[in-house]
Amino acid sequence: MGSAYAVGVDVGGTKTKACLVAMETGDVLIERTRPTECERGGTAVLDLVVAMATEIQREAGEIIRGEVCPVGVCLPELVSNEGEVGSGWNFEWRGLDYRKPLSIFGPPYIESDVRAAAFAEGWIGSGRNADIFVYVTLSTGMSHTLVVNGKPYGGARGFAIHFAGSELVAWAGENKDIEVRQHIEVFASGKGMGERYGKLIGNPNASARDLFEAAKSDAGARLLVDNSLLSIASYLGQLINILDPSMMVIGGGIGGNQEINAKLGELVRPFIFADTARALPIVPAALGDNASAIGVAALASRAAAS
Repeated sequence: MGSAYAVGVDVGGTKTKACLVAMETGDVLIERTRPTECERGGTAVLDLVVAMATEIQREAGEIIRGEVCPVGVCLPELVSNEGEVGSGWNFEWRGLDYRKPLSIFGPPYIESDVRAAAFAEGWIGSGRNADIFVYVTLSTGMSHTLVVNGKPYGGARGFAIHFAGSELVAWAGENKDIEVRQHIEVFASGKGMGERYGKLIGNPNASARDLFEAAKSDAGARLLVDNSLLSIASYLGQLINILDPSMMVIGGGIGGNQEINAKLGELVRPFIFADTARALPIVPAALGDNASAIGVAALASRAAAS
């Protein structure tokens, strides 16, 4: 496994979490969270990552006994199989020399946040006893990773994480001549639901959290939630049809919620084509919002030892 401890830094679109992780157990020994402030640009985000990793190493003190722990960093972006950043949706690291500042902790290890979380769930989480499972994040955005024998599958380039990031085209109307395009991430992600609810109530600052709270008593909000979850379920069903996993693990701020997870489990099954696949377990992730930090710390430790 490499070193006894490693640091994982999970850079999100709204917050960044850094954790000291024990490699024997996956336990988080120290964790710190700061706002990401993507609007300040990629350099500011990089400075934050370096500062938080340094802070964790310093606070670890006697635990790591003066050693420099491997540091892994995961991003809410495309990351290639070679650890190169391939997108700039939240902040721009392409063209930025992020490796040099991070090299003070050893060889930099960069990964996609969803693959890091999927690895952690396969290592010590809900997928630990599954040979083949698909991990899905339903949160501000939506993404997935197939895990085979404990190893996240990256695809030919490392970009096999999106099931909801582009439009699908269908045809409606009596003569099937009306083009209908649906972009599920725009429509039903946490960000999308928050924006739609904001328009419904005239509050541009409304969030998905506000929507789910309102849905307990407001029929309009409840209908918006129900439509969103049904749309998500249809996509998850197709993901199961395409990948044929033995289990689906759903994490993120939306998917990891026990009540929402149970509802999605019911809604997904009619969209699964094969009769013998329809009863597969659909379970919430076990590691909560520490999953990505735990996973990238462990992956960095293994990379440093190889």
